Amino acid sequence: MSSKARWFAGTVAILAFVSVGAGRVTLAQTKEAPKAQTWAGKISDNHCGAKKHTMGKSDAECVTACVQNGEYVFVGDKDKVFTIANQKFEDLKKFAGQTVELTGTAEGDKITVTKIAAKK
Repeated sequence: MSSKARWFAGTVAILAFVSVGAGRVTLAQTKEAPKAQTWAGKISDNHCGAKKHTMGKSDAECVTACVQNGEYVFVGDKDKVFTIANQKFEDLKKFAGQTVELTGTAEGDKITVTKIAAKK
């Protein structure tokens, strides 16, 4: 293969690669970000979920004990259990076992929490 032919083949390959990459970026940019929502429910743990909390003297003690070897979850309407994506969110521990108004974005059964407030 001549040097001109190799140069042309290389240029075509680079252009094809760049075009495919640009197409992916465009698709990613057009995907709408999830909108923030607020739900009423309870901060629980993945061991108990929507069931009765049995460890400790209160729901808060049970959730706090169980998340040591598990993770926080949110129990919403009709006892639907959502995984919490950002387990290190600072107010999770404060509201463990309590009924709250939780604000965040949902993707499937996973919520990324942005705010937790005591239910009014």
